[in-house]
Amino acid sequence: MSVSRRASFTVQDLVPRMTTDLGYKPAVAERIATRLVTADEPVKAAFWRWWTTGEIDQQLEVEGYTIERLIKEKKLPPPTAFSTLTWLQRDPQEALRTLGRGRELPPRFRSVPSV
Repeated sequence: MSVSRRASFTVQDLVPRMTTDLGYKPAVAERIATRLVTADEPVKAAFWRWWTTGEIDQQLEVEGYTIERLIKEKKLPPPTAFSTLTWLQRDPQEALRTLGRGRELPPRFRSVPSV
């Protein structure tokens, strides 16, 4: 899918795979999926491209963060990295403060499966 085309998906399209294949708890998967469904179009389209092809948009950047940087430096799974980009767009001060502290994301943004 080209990033320029509008992505159209629902929470119900994402949650089953997020819980079964990616190990998210259902409530966390639903929160992150909701953020992704309501994301700005560039983030939403880049997410859908990753979701359907596995390709990560190397050009998409918000407040100095890319998907790849969030995955590598912050150890975020891709859906959470895309969700974090939406957070950076909507509340850059809080997001940057939290990301800059080098500590774990707040529980509402945490999505790494608990063991």
